[in-house]
Amino acid sequence: PSEATVSGALSQALANVSGSLQFNVLSKNTNCDEGTALNEAFGIKDSVQSFIGPVCEKAIRSIAMMAALWNKPVVTWTPIKEDADSFPTLIATLGTYEDIARNIATLLQCQGWKTIGIIHANTEIHRQMAVTTKSVLQDDDVTVKRVLPTNMTGDSMKSTLSSIKALVRIIVVLVPEMFLETFLTAVTSEGMNDGSYMFIHWKFSPALNQSSGLSVPHPKNTLQSLLQIGPFTVSQSSYDQFTSHNSLSQPASEFYAYLYDAVILYSHFVVLNNTNPLQLHQNLQRINYTGWTGHIRFNNSFATRAYRVSHYQQGNFSVVYELSSDQCVKTPTPMEWIGAGPPQDTPKCGFTGSSCKDNDDANERGAIIAGACIGGLLSVAAFILAFYLYRKMRFEKELMGMLWKVNENEIKLRNKQVAPKQQAGPHPTKKLVRMETRGTLGFGSSCSLDKNFLFAPIGNYKGSVVAVKSLQRRSIRLTRDVLRDLKTLRELHHDNLNQFVGANLEPENCYVLTMYCPKGSLQDILENDDIKLDWMFKMSFALDLARGMEFLHKSSLRSHGNLKSSNCVIDSRWVLKLTDYGAITTHPEEPTQEVGEHEFYTGLFWTAPELLRLQKIPRKGTQKGDVYSFGIILQEIFLRTTPYYFNVVSSPKEIIMRVRNHEVPPYRPHIPDDSNVPDKAVFLMRCCWHEHSESRPDFHSIRKRLIDINSGRKINIMDNMIQMLEAYSNNLEQLVTERTEELALEKQKTDRLLYNMLPPLVAEQLKRGESVQPECYDEVSIFFSDIVGFTTIANQSEPLQVVDLLNDLYTTFDEIIARHDVYKVETIGDAYMCVSGLPRRNGKKHSGEIANMALDLLNGVTNFKIRHLPGSKLQLRIGLHTGGCAAGVVGTAMPRYCLFGDTVNMASRMESTGKALHIHISAGMNSALKDLGWGFMTMERGIIDVKGKGLQKTYWLIGKTGYSKPLPQTMISLQEKWRQSQDTGRPCSPTESHISDRDHSDSMYGRAFRKTSIAISFLHSLSRDAQNSDSRSVSELSVQDLHLSCESLKDKRPSPVTLSPVQRSQSVGESKIRPMINNLTKNRKSRPELKSKSSTDSSSDESKDSDQSNSSKETPKKFAIPKIEIS
Repeated sequence: PSEATVSGALSQALANVSGSLQFNVLSKNTNCDEGTALNEAFGIKDSVQSFIGPVCEKAIRSIAMMAALWNKPVVTWTPIKEDADSFPTLIATLGTYEDIARNIATLLQCQGWKTIGIIHANTEIHRQMAVTTKSVLQDDDVTVKRVLPTNMTGDSMKSTLSSIKALVRIIVVLVPEMFLETFLTAVTSEGMNDGSYMFIHWKFSPALNQSSGLSVPHPKNTLQSLLQIGPFTVSQSSYDQFTSHNSLSQPASEFYAYLYDAVILYSHFVVLNNTNPLQLHQNLQRINYTGWTGHIRFNNSFATRAYRVSHYQQGNFSVVYELSSDQCVKTPTPMEWIGAGPPQDTPKCGFTGSSCKDNDDANERGAIIAGACIGGLLSVAAFILAFYLYRKMRFEKELMGMLWKVNENEIKLRNKQVAPKQQAGPHPTKKLVRMETRGTLGFGSSCSLDKNFLFAPIGNYKGSVVAVKSLQRRSIRLTRDVLRDLKTLRELHHDNLNQFVGANLEPENCYVLTMYCPKGSLQDILENDDIKLDWMFKMSFALDLARGMEFLHKSSLRSHGNLKSSNCVIDSRWVLKLTDYGAITTHPEEPTQEVGEHEFYTGLFWTAPELLRLQKIPRKGTQKGDVYSFGIILQEIFLRTTPYYFNVVSSPKEIIMRVRNHEVPPYRPHIPDDSNVPDKAVFLMRCCWHEHSESRPDFHSIRKRLIDINSGRKINIMDNMIQMLEAYSNNLEQLVTERTEELALEKQKTDRLLYNMLPPLVAEQLKRGESVQPECYDEVSIFFSDIVGFTTIANQSEPLQVVDLLNDLYTTFDEIIARHDVYKVETIGDAYMCVSGLPRRNGKKHSGEIANMALDLLNGVTNFKIRHLPGSKLQLRIGLHTGGCAAGVVGTAMPRYCLFGDTVNMASRMESTGKALHIHISAGMNSALKDLGWGFMTMERGIIDVKGKGLQKTYWLIGKTGYSKPLPQTMISLQEKWRQSQDTGRPCSPTESHISDRDHSDSMYGRAFRKTSIAISFLHSLSRDAQNSDSRSVSELSVQDLHLSCESLKDKRPSPVTLSPVQRSQSVGESKIRPMINNLTKNRKSRPELKSKSSTDSSSDESKDSDQSNSSKETPKKFAIPKIEIS
C-alpha cells in the first residue's frame, strides 16, 4: 500500500476511536525489506508502545519476534503462518494462511470437487498462500495435480493456462485483484470459458461494488466461469468517503480496510487491558468486532472470519455461499451455470476425450455383444446343467465315501492327563462351575494345557494338533441325514467356528477330532482371575460369538442346539470359536450316576424355557433357543459370573423349575444396578431371553446392536487380535511384575529368617552353594548371661507363660542388640550369648561394643515387667571376656554358627562366677576397656578360683562416663564406692576373694602342705605364738594372705621355707615354718588393700545368690587346715 493510503487509513481510524484515547503516530517506510524493518523498529522501540504493520510477512515476523522480547504489541493486516506461540504479542487481523486455505477446502467439499490445480502470482504472499493451500487440501483428500506460478502479464498467464488446461478443470487462482482482468482476458483467449472449467479466485480486499471492481467488459461466459471468495462487501459510498477524505488521486489499496480495522481493534485492546501485552491472548478472546472487513473473532492472536462466495448472476456478482472453516451455507440466490450444472473436476471422456467413441461404433459393438451374450447364456445354461449333474454325482460319492472318517492309527496322543473336574457346591458361585458337555464330550470343554482348565486329550493328526473328544454314546446310526450333517461339518469354514477335523463312530469307541484351542473355553477364561478382561475383550468375544452364530444359522445346519460358554473356545489369537454343533450332539435327558442332579440342572441354565417345557429337547435345538442361550452367555461375559449368580435361589433345580414355569414376570438372571453394564447391553440381554421366542432378535440384528453398544466401532479380526495380544501382553507384564514383587517379598522374608540364624556373610556363602571355611579371629569379646532364680520362676509358671516370658525378654534384648555392633550367637533356655568382632571385624572396638550392650541390657532388665508375675523382677547375671577364638558352621540339615576356643569357656566362667545384676569381666577384658579409652568404669573384685583356670583376678564393670540410663541399685552402689575412692585418691580394695571349697584339696597350698611333715599340734602352737604379734590367729588368715605368703613355695630355688622329707625332725620343722608365718603377718600389715573383709562368691548356686545381700556381714572365711599324716 502507498504511504498516502496508509496515512489516510490511520487518520480516519484514529478519528473514529474513543474520545478518551489519544494516539501519537510515528510512520516509517520499510519498503518490505526485513533489514530495513528491523533497523527502523530498533530506532523507535523506546518511543512507541506498539507497532502497526508492515504488510510483508518476513518483515512482520522479524518485528513480531523482537516485539515479543520488548513486550510490545504488534498489529498487522496481512496473513501470517499459524504459529502463535512464537509471537505472543502479535495481532493478525486478516488471519492465517491456514484459515484461508480451509475456507477454500470447504467450498471444494461443498461442490464435490476432488481434483484441482493452483495458479499463483510470483509474490511472497501468493507463493506462501499456494504452498499452504496445497498442504491443507491434500490433508482433506483433495488431489492437487499442478501448482504453477505466473508473472502478471497476459502472455505469461496464457502460457500458464495452456499448460494446466489438459490436467485439471477446477483451478484456484491466487493473483492480486488488479491483475484479475488480465487473467480473465487470458481465459477467454484460451477458450476455457465454455462451462467446462471453473476458476476460484481468492481476493484479499473487500469488493467495492457489485461488479467485483472489473472495469473492462468481459464475455458473460467468462464471468460465469469465476467464483470469488472474499470478506464482507464494503459499500461504494464508504469507499468514496475514504478517498475524498484523504484527497487520494488514485484508487485506494486493497488493504486499506484491513488497516482501518486493525487500528480500531487495537484501540479496543488498549481499553480492555491497559496496554498489557501479557494479557493479549486472553483479552482478544473477548473481542467481537464488525468492521469494514466483516465480523471478526479471534483464536489466540489470529482473526477468524466468515467469508462469502460471489458468482456472476444477471449482470452482477451476487453472494451464493457463506463460508467458515468448517461449513458452507447456500444463500437463496440461485446459481446460473453455463451448462446444465457445475463443471465436473474430471470429464466423462477424460481430459483428452479419447475415452468416448462414435455412437455408430458403439451401436455395432452393442449388437455384437448382444449376440455373444445370447450364445453365451445358452452355453452357460448347458454348462450349469452339466455342472449340477456332476456335483450331484460327486456329492453322493463323497457322502458315501465318508471323508470325515479318521483312522485311529493316525492319531498320536500326547502324554497329557485330564485335569480333575471340580466338585460343584450347592450354590452357583462367582467362580464358574465347570461342566462336561454330556453326549458330546467325555472330557469337558475344549482344551487347555493349563492345569486350572478342563481339557480333552491332545494329539497329532496329519500334522495338526487336535483335541480328541469322546462321545458318551455307544454307537451312532449312520443315516443319510447324519452323513449329510457330518459332510457339512467337515466343509464348514468360518473364523468363528472351531474346525471339525473328523470322527470315528465305531461302536464302543466314538470320538470326534476338532482343532486344538490352547486358551481353553470361554468359561475357563471368565473363571481365570489372572486374565484381566476389559471392555474391548468382552465386546470382542460377544461380537465373535454373534458372527459365528449368524453364519451357523445361515448354513445348512440352521442352529447350534447346545450353545453355552463351555462350548465357546478361544484360539491362540484370542478369537472366539463355536464348537459342539452338528449332528452328533446330544443332551442328557435326566440325571444319571455320572451326571448328578446338581450338574444336570446346571447344564440347563442355557436352555430356552419353551424347550424346557418339551418332553424331549430337540437334538438340534432351534434358532430362537440359540438366541436365548446367547443372552445367558452375554450375562456371563459382561458380569463375569455364573448364570443366576445374583439370584437368591440356591438350587439349580429350583432355578430351572422357575424358568420352566410361566411366572410373571419371567424368572431370569438378576443384573445388579451397580454392575457398570451399559443400559443398551442390559436391554439386549433381556431381549434375547424374552419369554416369547418370536420377540427375540436374530443374530444379524444382535450383531448390529453390539456394534452400536460399542459406539459404532467395528472390530476388525486382525486389528482386534493385535489389540488383544497387546493387552494380554501388558496384562502378563503386570502379572510378572506382581509375581516378581511377591517373590522378592518372600525372598526378603526367607533371607530375614536365614540372617537371624546365621550371619549374613555366611548365609550368602551357603546360598551360593559354597562351603563355609572355619575362620580364626585374634580379638573378639564374648558376652554370656543367664537369669538368676529362673528355676524358681519356671516352677511358679505355666509352660506357655515361661515361653511368653522368654519371648518378651529376648525380644527386648534383640531390640537393644540391634543398636550395637554385636552378633547374637544363640539362646538356650535362659542363657544368652553374643559376640562382637566377628564375623565382621571391627578392630579394637569389640570390647567397647559388648560393654555398651551389657550396660543397656541391665538397663532394659531394670524396666522389664513379667506379665504373669508383675511383682517379680528378673535378675540378670552377665560375664564378659575378650580374646581369640574360631568360628564356623556346624551341620548341614540345621546348620549352626558356633564359636570355639578358650575365650568362650572363660566368658562362660565369668558369667557363672558372677552375681545377679552385675557385669563380671576378666582381667583381659578390663585391660581392653582401659586401652580403648571410652570412659568405662571398672572395679577390682579380687582373686577368685575359676574352674579349669585356677586363681584369676577379675573385675566388675560398673558403668561408663556420661552414661545416663538407669541401672540396678547394685551397680549404683558400686559406682558410689568407686567415686569415693577417686575422691580420696586411694584405690578401691578388692570387694572379695574366694576359693571354692571343692578345690581346696587340689590347690597349690594343699600340695605345699602335703610336702611337709609338720604335725597338727605344732601348727596350733605356731598359732598361739602368732597371736602375740598380731590380733588374728593363723586360722583367721584369709586365703589371699596365704597365697601371697606361699608364693615362694612355687619357686624352684632352694628356700628356707621349703620343707624336707620325713627325715627332718620336728624341731627343724618348727624353726623353718615360724619365719614363714611371721613373714605372712608382715606382708598383710604392709598391704592395706588386703585388710578389707571379703565375702564368699556363690558361683552359680541359686541358693547362695539369694543371700548376696548379707555376704558383706559374714565373717571372712577362715583357712581350713588339712589333716596331715606324718609318715
